[in-house]
Formats: sequence, C-alpha cells, structure tokens
Amino acid sequence: MANPIFEEVHKTASRLGSCDPRWLKEEIEPQFVTHEAGTSGPEMILLHGLFGALSNWESSFPLFSKFANPIALSFPLLTAHRSEVRVKALAVFTEYLIRQRNLQPVTLCGNSLGGHVAMRLYLAAPELVDCLILSGASGLYEHSVDSLPIRPDETFVREHMARVFFSNRFITDEAVGEITQILKNRMNILNLIHSARSAKKDNLLKLLPQIKAPTLLLWGEDDEVTTMQVAETFHKHIPNSELVSIKNCGHAPMIEHPEWFSEQVHNFLKKHSKKFQTK
Repeated sequence: MANPIFEEVHKTASRLGSCDPRWLKEEIEPQFVTHEAGTSGPEMILLHGLFGALSNWESSFPLFSKFANPIALSFPLLTAHRSEVRVKALAVFTEYLIRQRNLQPVTLCGNSLGGHVAMRLYLAAPELVDCLILSGASGLYEHSVDSLPIRPDETFVREHMARVFFSNRFITDEAVGEITQILKNRMNILNLIHSARSAKKDNLLKLLPQIKAPTLLLWGEDDEVTTMQVAETFHKHIPNSELVSIKNCGHAPMIEHPEWFSEQVHNFLKKHSKKFQTK
C-alpha cells in the first residue's frame, strides 16, 4: 500500500524547488531521534542549529513541559547524505514527522538554522503551522561557518563558541572537546559546510511578508552571529510578529536564559496559539 505521507511531502518538496533529499527520492521513511516530555499540552517542535543538538534544549525543556508538549527533534547533520542536510531538505524532514504523528497545526520553535528551517516549512505548507518561535534565525544574514580550517582545533572551536555565547561559563572544556571531536571527521565537516552554505544562499527577505502565522522573535542583544539588526529586519517584514530581546545574551537565549525564554514562549502561546486555547 502506498504511503500517503510521501505524496504530501513530494508536493511540498516541489513547491520548495531544488529539494531532493535521497530518502524522499527513494521513498525510504526517515528515522527520527527526539526527546519528548509526553504531556497533554499543545505540541511544540524544537529545532536546533548547525552546531546544535538535542542538548541545546536541556535547560528549557522542563520549563516548556509545564505548559506544552515539547518535542526536540535532532537534525541528522552528521549522519545523512549531503542531499539531506540542506535547509529545504530539513524542512521536509520536519514535515514528515509532523504528518506521521498528525501534529498539524503545530508550533515550530527554531534556533539559528532551526528557525530558518521552520520558516521554509511554513512558506511551503502553512497549514502545518500554528505559531512560529524564532531565535537567532538564519535566512537573512549571519556570520556563518560556511568554511572551516583543514584541521579545526580547540582554539578555533573556542573562538566560534565565544561568538555564540555572551557568558564564558557556557564555553566548557567538555563542550569544546565534543565539538572538536566531531570536527576531526572530514565527512562531518563537509556535511556541516554544505548545510551552512545552503542556508547562506537561501535569503528569505522577499518572502517574509508571506508569513502570516503569529511569530515570536526572541533575541539576545549581544548576538554576534545574527545581530539585533537581523532581528529588527525580521520584525519589520513578518506581518504578525513580536520582537522581544534580552541583554547579556548571545545567539542561544534558550541556553543562556531558559527561564526568560520559556516565559516569553508561554505568554505568546496563551495569546496566539489555536491549540493552546482549546486545551
């Protein structure tokens, strides 16, 4: 029996254009790695950035669980075929999960690359999305890592992390070591570069007025990757958007200020989420 989800995802991929992840071409059902709370609240899919992981949501996850059903999705940036790590490919990857679990319309909460993916999915299939939460999102301009040294070392990783975080306390030896280890694998580096370049080429400025979903922009005022100017541009061009920023915070406010981040999301969903209002 034909899988009806593939039919819908093929339609989205066609609308996106230049979207041909190998799993979709061969109609092999993708495998998902998630972290979930399993509560009865409205579902919210959490999407991490280029160097991110499920652990990015570790501090905010239990706070989200008090009012929503958070589902943190891991992008297969290091393990997938290069056709599967581009922004548009990650959008249909996320769509498959939504349709597989019948979550639509769902709130998408994305940081950095994850925010870019969330917008791309909305623009291709708006009926799947209830609200958008975007934090440090790419899609306009960012100081991205679309090139890497031949042998990235701990010094390089520390310099990159110093641009991501305002507070040095998040630049731990353990975190630096984990990323350095990942970057020792040449295929990992190539996949990350390919993903980063796809994001850099995919400028959404002219498409932002098409985003009609209620959109919350949560930004660190000391973000050096996607600056406050980027946040203000998103706010100016996304019609139904709210911008809230916080001082002493860099590119990942859900890590540096999880209580603030969670509170802002909660207040926004109470006002704007259709699913929240029906619970």
